[in-house]
Amino acid sequence: MDRDLVYDVGMHNGDDTAFYVSQGYRVVAIEADPAQAEAGRKRFAAEIEKGQVHVVEAAIGPSHGQASFWISSNPEFNSFDRQNAETCNNTSHEIQVTCRPMNDILAEFGTPHYLKVDIETADHFCLEALDPNDLPQFVSFEKSRLEDLFLMHNLGYSRFKLIAQENLRQLSYSPDQAKKWSRNLRPLRSRVRRMLGRRAPENVAKKQSAYGSSGPFGDETDGPWRQMKEVAFTWLAFDLGHTGDPDPVWHDWFDVHCAR
Repeated sequence: MDRDLVYDVGMHNGDDTAFYVSQGYRVVAIEADPAQAEAGRKRFAAEIEKGQVHVVEAAIGPSHGQASFWISSNPEFNSFDRQNAETCNNTSHEIQVTCRPMNDILAEFGTPHYLKVDIETADHFCLEALDPNDLPQFVSFEKSRLEDLFLMHNLGYSRFKLIAQENLRQLSYSPDQAKKWSRNLRPLRSRVRRMLGRRAPENVAKKQSAYGSSGPFGDETDGPWRQMKEVAFTWLAFDLGHTGDPDPVWHDWFDVHCAR
């Protein structure tokens, strides 16, 4: 692991990369959208010249090759999945992009101190490529599949947080809330137990950030680190509307932060 290296998988407009650079890290910024990759090369031209930023224009996928990729009218939703690209009444158009597997990127640039992933329903392609014998100290990914949380636990990560992207605050679910909703939580407990019983895959002071960016990482994120089971229940409680929150919709937009 290289303690000076951060991966920004899903560079988008480059705000996360700019934040990591400001903290003194070298950054490998990966972006599938050719237009945003080109904008990143222009924005970070000086840093690229110094070797502090490397922009990789590729989509992370299961293998090498070309693939259909959907460019959304709101680039935040660019995706392999057309339905995701057209979220919130966006329109989209199809292009062909170059795919590279994540283990190919890791072999080229090394294991980072922090791996940030936000690639719209394809985050698992990055997580599944991690080597249990050479893991990043910190990882974050966008909430999509509960299986990804268990994958990270099985890889060796033991501390977790759910960070809402609306305000970069940690989501939690208190014991008092659990008692209030105990009857509704029974199916949640059953689901978590089933997930815990699955075998691991064999290959397996807050800083200001731009709105929509991933924000701080590691110990700089909001609130205490939590155990996987507590985070799993919190995830499901918010996901299924059992929190009693009068307006829980934005809670669906959160990142999962993991630490060894």
